[in-house]
Amino acid sequence: MDSELQLFIFRYFLSWSAIVSRLTGLILYSPFFGGHYFPPLIKVLFVVFTSYILIPVVGTPIPLTTPVGDIILIEVLNFTFGFAAGLVANILFWAVDFAGDIYGYQLGFSAATVYDPQTETESVILSQLASMGFLFMFVLMKGPLILFQVLVESFRSVPLTIMRMEQNFSLEFSTLMGNVLVFGLQIGIPMIFFMILVTFVLGIMSKLLPQLNVFIVGLPLKVLVGMIILVGLLPVWADVVVRYTRELTIWMNQILKWF
Repeated sequence: MDSELQLFIFRYFLSWSAIVSRLTGLILYSPFFGGHYFPPLIKVLFVVFTSYILIPVVGTPIPLTTPVGDIILIEVLNFTFGFAAGLVANILFWAVDFAGDIYGYQLGFSAATVYDPQTETESVILSQLASMGFLFMFVLMKGPLILFQVLVESFRSVPLTIMRMEQNFSLEFSTLMGNVLVFGLQIGIPMIFFMILVTFVLGIMSKLLPQLNVFIVGLPLKVLVGMIILVGLLPVWADVVVRYTRELTIWMNQILKWF
């Protein structure tokens, strides 16, 4: 038993710690894993034991004689890799949250806020509903399993002993993160268009029927039309989830080129 422990410490301890760093970066910032649905203790135990199980898969021992500066650099870069993978996986979730805010403001629900356990902040109720629904569909599509599988396969493409990043890492990463605004507007534009159309119709009605109180009729009408549009967009959201889970692997492969 002592010999096995000594072998682990001298040959695989630094490898295990590097795996922990990469997996920690992913767990902290990725969808599903990074939310506050799981207690911190569960996350810690998951990272520790999963990293130990992955040691034979990695198969790259880092000797204890490695210089301290190199060890620190290896740990930081592995954490950065997991951090980048988690943030990229969150792109569409933030876009859906942004689109939910657009829906809420367009329907007049901006004052109706609830506590978001994932971000620990107050969010518009429709934004929370959209995020939870999207997360549910993401889990049904085995998104967390795909994300974890990509991480395991990354050990073959990006070894634990990475010592550098590409010079254009910041530019490409910021460009990829800019998709949050693009995706959010793509999802939210139908609601914006129809709400503008409803407002335009109400404006015409106020001119044709001066006795009509637009302020009393307008809010219920916007809510009714908005809910109908929201229900009609559910199949579109399902297609978005399917496309997202397919593109997730492509985005992760793009991250592999940065290291």
